[in-house]
Amino acid sequence: MSPNYTCSDETAPVVQTTHGKVRGTLLKGIYEDLFYAFDGIPYAAPPLGNLRFREPLDIKPWEGTRDCSKPLSKCIQVSSYTKLVEGSEDCLYLNVSTKTLLSEKLLPVMVFIHGGVFKGGDCSRRAWGPDYIMREDVIHVSIGHRLGPLGFASFADPSLKIPGNAGLKDIIMALHWVKANASNFNGDPDRITIFGHSSGSVLCQMLLASPQTEGLFHKAILMAGFSMKVNRLPQLEYRLAKHLGYEGQNVDSQVLEFLHRADPHLLVSADFLTPAEKGYDLMAFKPNIESYVTPNAVLLAEPIELQRNSWSNRIPIILGANKDEGLGSVTNFKTDPKILQMFQEYPERVLPYDLKHLCDSAQRRELGLKTLEYFCKARGEYLNLEHFDPLVEIYTHNTFHSLDRLVKARLAFGQAPTYVYRFAFDSPDFNFYRIRYLGKEQRGVTHVDELGYIFVLPATFKLDKSRPEFSTICRMVSMLVHFAATSDPNSPLTKPLVDWKPAGSGTRMVLNITEELKFIPLSMPKLQFHDDLFKQAGVALF
Repeated sequence: MSPNYTCSDETAPVVQTTHGKVRGTLLKGIYEDLFYAFDGIPYAAPPLGNLRFREPLDIKPWEGTRDCSKPLSKCIQVSSYTKLVEGSEDCLYLNVSTKTLLSEKLLPVMVFIHGGVFKGGDCSRRAWGPDYIMREDVIHVSIGHRLGPLGFASFADPSLKIPGNAGLKDIIMALHWVKANASNFNGDPDRITIFGHSSGSVLCQMLLASPQTEGLFHKAILMAGFSMKVNRLPQLEYRLAKHLGYEGQNVDSQVLEFLHRADPHLLVSADFLTPAEKGYDLMAFKPNIESYVTPNAVLLAEPIELQRNSWSNRIPIILGANKDEGLGSVTNFKTDPKILQMFQEYPERVLPYDLKHLCDSAQRRELGLKTLEYFCKARGEYLNLEHFDPLVEIYTHNTFHSLDRLVKARLAFGQAPTYVYRFAFDSPDFNFYRIRYLGKEQRGVTHVDELGYIFVLPATFKLDKSRPEFSTICRMVSMLVHFAATSDPNSPLTKPLVDWKPAGSGTRMVLNITEELKFIPLSMPKLQFHDDLFKQAGVALF
């Protein structure tokens, strides 16, 4: 029972945090369940002025009671919906939702890290409403952190004190806040689970690899985003500055001075990758290996090396992806001739990220053509619209191969269970990302579709409870929450239906989530082709 909760008004509870009092609000979820929300709680000083690009600083305590009844701005970014710059540079806030502020036992805490290719996304309930999660006895926290160049610029000159990974350091500071304040919101500071999706899942993987995070969380759930290497392009800061009008040399202090003065709208909307880089589908700003040691360094080596001896090998994890992940990578393939042309000109586009970055241009091209031959039975220039399905299959295999590499690493170095799932629920009207990007005629389960069964999205509608989609929501949430509470995903709701066992070294078994739950072999024999590609390129699997 939290001693720091006061309830003069049931609809506007006040909680004492380490930095001051916050007032939340009582909300009603989509299925009429009540829960408390505290939105826009600051966990670090606003990263403005000279603090731009730097690691986060602690926030000063505030007087009085801060109103936390409404979500604040997301981190400044180009919206994937409107294509306009939205949000604020002042974005180091988190959101706490809790089923109850008073209970006999403290509740498990689940901390969500949103996706958005490291440059976009919104942590608030506007994007990811926790209504379904709030039907369970759990606390949900979501973290706003810096994105794009504001979150991931880095400079090798130690005197500048910007070694990079500010966005990751934001999350770590927020996790310290969660650990210190969990019990104030009726949460258990010794049962914290991080979970992330897409690039948010990759950030979770980096947090699992980093020595900085030991003790800040006790379990992790990684959904559809895995990366053994940071794969960052060189000289991005200099290129960004030049794109915005900088005329000097590539001298860190001068580049930084220029970027400090730059309009944040221009910083986040700058489009400076070459046609070739776009052709093989690269991202600009993302986590980096820090080039010198600091007390708060997150990554001083590649995740593939760090995770071999990481503290996180001792904690249980869940990881998984969707049946047709690759659909998201061929959006507009059938309608925009430029997309087909891109595949014809840049066969390396189909390679996994590690191979795109670690091979030279000739080898990239050779491996890209080899992949197209194997999956599409056609060389790059002979690709046509008939190759839609095999291209989807390539990208789906890329995701599952990344997942498989992490599972192999866990089996080799881990001392705790690793649970693997494959989400395969192909709803005609509830798989919102497939519908958004490919229309209702296309079927399948694309990247992000599973989040519609965990969160209320802007497109979500209330389901009749007899529908299998509703049962799937209940099962998904109960498994994830039960894992957060007990380290075992077999919840009272799902245990009678299936026994989800951790991964073993024999036949790779996964929990297949459709209208029914089934424990099945992951039958993807073509993953061996990916193993062979890595072998040919001389790149270690784990």
